[in-house]
Amino acid sequence: MKRNLWKAALTLAVLLMLILSSGCGQEDTGKKVYLLFPDPNAGGPWKYVGETCQKYVADAGYEATMEFCTSPDDQVQRLKAAIEKKPACIVIGAQDTMIFGDALKGAREANIPVIAYDRLIMHTDAISYYASFDNLAVGEFMGRYVEEALNLKGGAGPFNMEFVAGDPADTNAPAFYQGAYDILKPYLDKGQLLVPSGQKEFSAVATKGWSADAAKSRMETLLRQHYNGKSLDIVIAANDDLANAVLKAQQSVGYAGARTLITGQDASREGLDNIRAGRQAMTVYKDPNVLCTKIVRMIKAVVEGSQPAINDATNIKNDVMTVPSYLCIPVIVDRENVDIVK
Repeated sequence: MKRNLWKAALTLAVLLMLILSSGCGQEDTGKKVYLLFPDPNAGGPWKYVGETCQKYVADAGYEATMEFCTSPDDQVQRLKAAIEKKPACIVIGAQDTMIFGDALKGAREANIPVIAYDRLIMHTDAISYYASFDNLAVGEFMGRYVEEALNLKGGAGPFNMEFVAGDPADTNAPAFYQGAYDILKPYLDKGQLLVPSGQKEFSAVATKGWSADAAKSRMETLLRQHYNGKSLDIVIAANDDLANAVLKAQQSVGYAGARTLITGQDASREGLDNIRAGRQAMTVYKDPNVLCTKIVRMIKAVVEGSQPAINDATNIKNDVMTVPSYLCIPVIVDRENVDIVK
């Protein structure tokens, strides 16, 4: 009897060891989070933003794998590879917001939650949440700054201006443009603001790939064709890289007009230096610490099966679905408060 009990106990121990050993070498994906962000060398603050987000996610107890993608196609391929690993969540800062629909079908089929960081991913129903800043407000801040700085409400003018907008593949770029345009349109209608190039529509002023070189070339052409003897008083530049491209274009063509009020966005080091030197009037600061805090809360929610705080459940649409979103509030930075950005 004792021998039978001993054999049963030994058998149970062996089975237990087999069960435990069968898990060895298998990856625990319950805490793995993939972050797929654009190439930091392609412009913008993506290196700092990505590293900040990775730190926040890791500090929250997740295994945060950050991958900077060299191109939109590379980002799609890395997404497919990440889906194969079956992580707890994938966070995408899209380099091209229009191309993920087919790839994200795999995430939906594998029940992997996907969070869109800063840029809304279009043409898919596989997005759980979207966290960004109020991008229409970013443009409105630019327009309001010009309105106040030049006393447009008081009837000042006329002033000559041009628009240098962002990449059509970035869903934020039309919002930046539209926010500024809506504020300034009444003054365009009244003749207080003039656009000598005639280029006002987003399609005419957009800059593919946020390319500073393309923006510089376009501005050089505008200055040569439309500003011989005229002052360029205002440029609504959609980010600091494009603002700096405008400054370089002015220098390259020997433009000697009055100082131009140039807007920007991102609070990049170069942009802040230009503001301190008086070459750029303002930028819009989108604090990555604020946004990454929201991202972490969304990750926790989708992993734990709870609901994160959102402040827009009805307005953010990607042509397939209404995406539950949290929109943070950006901050205007000029020479008076430039040192708030560390």
